[in-house]
Amino acid sequence: MHGSADDYVRSLTQRIGREVKERREALGLSAYTLAKAAGVTDQTILNLEQGQCPNGSWTATLMRIAVRFDTTLSELVSAAERRAEG
Repeated sequence: MHGSADDYVRSLTQRIGREVKERREALGLSAYTLAKAAGVTDQTILNLEQGQCPNGSWTATLMRIAVRFDTTLSELVSAAERRAEG
């Protein structure tokens, strides 16, 4: 890990967002359908996909999304960490 903790969090948050969006689209889910399964609004899903993470408080939402994707939070985060930055 290079840079500050804030840089790492920002980078990982953006990669998680891309991972969520790609998996959602691969499953043919709309943001609304995923939001309903995760117990949040579709705007929350869209914000997450864009790497906008107010206060870094996405853990519960990401866990629900992981369940909908039939995976684990750990795998979702690991996949995002493996992504090339940029």
